[in-house]
Amino acid sequence: MSGRAPGDRSLIGTVEALAAACLWGSSGVFAVRLLVLGVPPESVALLRPLIGVALLVAGFSIVRPGLLRVSGRGLVVIGVGGGSLVGVFQIAYQSSIDAAGVPTTVALLYLAPALVAAVGGPLLGEWPTARRLTLVGVTVAGVWLTVLGADAVEPRFGASSLGWGIAGAVSYAAYTLFGRYATPRFGSVPTVVYSTAGACLVLAVVVPAMAGPMVLPSTSRAWLLLAVFGALTIAGAQFLFFDALGRVQASTASVVTAAEPVVAALLATALLDQGLSPLGWLGIAFVVVGVAGVGMTTRPGAPEP
Repeated sequence: MSGRAPGDRSLIGTVEALAAACLWGSSGVFAVRLLVLGVPPESVALLRPLIGVALLVAGFSIVRPGLLRVSGRGLVVIGVGGGSLVGVFQIAYQSSIDAAGVPTTVALLYLAPALVAAVGGPLLGEWPTARRLTLVGVTVAGVWLTVLGADAVEPRFGASSLGWGIAGAVSYAAYTLFGRYATPRFGSVPTVVYSTAGACLVLAVVVPAMAGPMVLPSTSRAWLLLAVFGALTIAGAQFLFFDALGRVQASTASVVTAAEPVVAALLATALLDQGLSPLGWLGIAFVVVGVAGVGMTTRPGAPEP
């Protein structure tokens, strides 16, 4: 049992979720660069988590191999249950981007905080307060304003895009709730490692069936960029997110990670010349208010055994 005070654990968890959001927010820049280098999204969808989980296993095997140990029951729960949820999310996310584009996908994806707040009560006993529900609403509204305020790309809402986008939101909410259940019971390291490994097995079957043979990067520069992409957004961000779920409520982690599209918009403005209209900047202000409010009203989560 950790000797840290509950307030310290909550602060660490909130900061970890925010750091994960910042790392995930860099995904658009990496994806654009890899596409220019001839690596299609389908290949990235499989290779990125493979690289990420390989780095996690190698790192913890050297530094703290004991952290990778888990019971047989835990391995089944995390690898099969968590792996399926993470794999479905990756498929839905990539399919939504293909059908609807990034703005629509992000807008629909960040319905997830509202879903987590609604379901976290009956499933986990984490009933949101009226203030928390208000902050969730402010944050989700901010995400939509940020997406609709993107100058470079028009959102596209059709039957296919709505279907995949909602599937992405539901699966994102589901694996957030799963992480909140599994991390205090099995530990953050086994949860992130074996759920990501399980997702890789799902993707290894589904991605070639949906998109055909996988295209490998053809240059050392593309491989290096892909390796950094996997290290930051899978090994780093996934570990931070699941560790945060062992410290704070699922709704807290879910709302705080809504900072991801804000970071993505700022990076796109600075690095890709894809700016925001005044509506988009208003959305960023909403997200900042919502995330900051959640951070200041965070209650401690269950301690990690």
